Amino acid sequence: MSVVSPSIETVEAPAAAPQASLLSALRVRDFRLVWIGETVSVLGDQFYFVALPWLTLQLTGSGLALGAVAAVGGIPRALFMLLGGAITDRFSPRRVMFISNALRIVLTALLMLLVLTNQVQVWMLFVMSFAFGLVDAFFFPAQSAIVPQVVEPHQIESGNALMQITQQLSGFVGPALAGLVIATLSGVSSIQALEQSGASPGTAGIGAAIGFDALTFVVAAIALWLMKGGTARSQSAQEQSILGSIMEGLRAVWSDPLLRIMILLTAAINFLFAGPFSIGMPVLADRMFAEGAAALGMIVSAFGGGALVGALLAGTLPAPKQLGVVVMLLIAGFGLGTALLGSIQTLPLEIAVCAVIGLTIGYVNVVTVSWLQKRIPTESMGRVMSLMTLGSVGLLPISSLLAGVLVDVSLPLLFGGAGTILVILSLFSLTTREIRSMRPM
Repeated sequence: MSVVSPSIETVEAPAAAPQASLLSALRVRDFRLVWIGETVSVLGDQFYFVALPWLTLQLTGSGLALGAVAAVGGIPRALFMLLGGAITDRFSPRRVMFISNALRIVLTALLMLLVLTNQVQVWMLFVMSFAFGLVDAFFFPAQSAIVPQVVEPHQIESGNALMQITQQLSGFVGPALAGLVIATLSGVSSIQALEQSGASPGTAGIGAAIGFDALTFVVAAIALWLMKGGTARSQSAQEQSILGSIMEGLRAVWSDPLLRIMILLTAAINFLFAGPFSIGMPVLADRMFAEGAAALGMIVSAFGGGALVGALLAGTLPAPKQLGVVVMLLIAGFGLGTALLGSIQTLPLEIAVCAVIGLTIGYVNVVTVSWLQKRIPTESMGRVMSLMTLGSVGLLPISSLLAGVLVDVSLPLLFGGAGTILVILSLFSLTTREIRSMRPM
C-alpha cells in the first residue's frame, strides 16, 4: 500500500493554516517534556564531545587514533539508520527514544567507571564509539518523528525551531562548561592553561564530564517516561517484516517525486557543505588570518549565531507562499557564500559571510523539516525521516575525506567547487514542476 498519494502534486494544495507563534509548542505538555529532556541531553552531549577527544589523546597521543575513534561511530549510523526508522514506526518514537536513552545511560556510566578507576584502554573507546553510533541510528529517526506526534500541525514550525535553538545554544555553552570542569578538576584555571601546560588532564575531570552526560540521559529518559503522547505506531509496519517495512518506506519516497527530490537534495547539500566547512575552515583560519585559532572561534561562533537567528525567524515568520522557490534561492545564496569563503582576504568579511550562511541554513532547516513532517503520513514518519537523516549524516565521512584531500590542493578550489555545485543544483531544481509547486502545508 502506498502511504503517499502519487497524485498529490497535481492537485491544488489546501490553504496553509496560520503559523503559530514561536513559543506556542511550549503550551503542549508532552512537547515541554521532550523539549526539556532533549535540551538537557544535548548539553550533556557537549561534555562527552569534549571529554572523549581528551581521553583518546591522553591514551594514545595520536591524532590518527582520534579520527579513527570518531569514524568507527559513523559506520553503524550509516548501516542501521533505515532499520532505526522501521523500528520507530513499528514501536513508536517515544519508546525507541526511551530505550535509546536507557542504553546511553548504561554506556556512559560504564565509561565513567572505567575512566575513574583507570581501567580504560584504547580498544574500549572503539567499542564505545561503535555502540553509541548504533544507538544513534535508532534514536535519530525517532527524535525526528516525535514532534509531529505531540503538537498540532500549525505548531510544528514552533517545535522544530525551539529544538534547533536550544541545540545551537547548547553548542555555544556546553563545550566551554565542559572545558572548565575538566580544567578545574585538573588543578588549573582554564582549559587553555591546561593546553599550554602540556600536562595530562588526569581522570577526574574526564570522568566527571562523562558522568554529567550520563545524568542528562537520565533526565531525558524521565521526561519521556512522563509523556503521554508520541506512542502512535504504524499498523502496516507491525504487519510486515522489518525488511518489508523498510522497502515500503523506500517505495513511499520514490513514488512521491517532490519527496524524492527533497531527500536527494538534502543529501547533496550536506555532502557539499559539511566536509568543506568542518575540514576546510580550520585550515583556512590558520593559513589566511593572523588570529589563527581565535579567528576560527569567531568564524564558527558567527555561523552558529546566524543559525540561531535563522531558526528564530523560521519559528516566528509565516512560511513563504512560494516555499520551494524561496528555499532553493536561499540555498543558491549560501552556495554562493560558500564559494567565496576560500578567497576572502579579510576576517570581518569572512565572519559576516559565515553568519549569513548560518542564518540561511538555520532558516531552511526548520522550514523544510517542518514541511516534510506535515507531508509525511504518521505511519511512515520514522522510515522517511530516517532516509532524510541518512542523507544528512551517512555521507559525512566521505565528504570529510574528500575535503581533506582537496584542502591541501587549494582552499579556493575546495570552497569554490562545493559552492558552485550547490548553486547549480539549487537553480536546476527550479526547473522542476514539483519544486515550483511546493507550498506551505
